[in-house]
Amino acid sequence: MEEKRLNKRQLQAEQTKISIFHAALELLEQTDFESITVRDIVRKAGVSVGSFYNAYSSKLEVFYQTYEIADDYFEREVGPMLAQKDPIGGILLFFEEYARYNSVRTPIALTRVLYNPDNPYFHRAGSRGMVPILTEQIRRAMDCGALTTTRKPDAVAEYLMICARGIVYDWCLAKGRYDLTERIREYIPYLLRAFEPS
Repeated sequence: MEEKRLNKRQLQAEQTKISIFHAALELLEQTDFESITVRDIVRKAGVSVGSFYNAYSSKLEVFYQTYEIADDYFEREVGPMLAQKDPIGGILLFFEEYARYNSVRTPIALTRVLYNPDNPYFHRAGSRGMVPILTEQIRRAMDCGALTTTRKPDAVAEYLMICARGIVYDWCLAKGRYDLTERIREYIPYLLRAFEPS
C-alpha cells in the first residue's frame, strides 16, 4: 500500500515537472527569456511556486530539461540510424541530426537560451546521451582504419562537439538566418580530415 502511494506521488511529481517544462516553452514562444518569471511559469502550468521548486532549482534549469529529452531522442532514434551507416557516414549523419535538433526540433528562442557560457550541460559526463553515441561512431571509424588512432575516441568526440557547438552558437548570433544543417554539412567533413590517417 505504501509503495503504491509512493509510486502515485512520483508519477504526480513527474507530471508536474512536464507541465512546468511545457508551460515555460509556451511562454518562451511569446516573450524573451529574461522577461519570463517563475510566477509566469507556475501560473501557466497551474501549479504552486512550491511545486516548481520541488521540480527545478531555477527558471534556467527548466529549459535545461531539454538535454534529457535530446539525449533520449538520440538514444532512441539517432543511434539505431547511425548503426546502419558506414562509420564516417554515421559521424556525418550524427551531426546533421544534431543540427536539425537544434534548428528544427527546438525553437530558436530555446536554442539561444541554451547556448550560453554558464551552461553546465555542455560538459556533462556519463554513459548515456548523445556524446557516447558519437564516441562509438568514432571508435568504429578508428577500428576500420578510416580515422587515425593517435587520439582516443572521446577526445576526438570532444573536439568535434566543441566545433559543432561553435557553429550552432554562430547560427544563434545570426538569429537563424542561414540553414544550420547545410553549414554543419560543410564544416564537419573538413574537420574530420584532421583525423584521417597519414
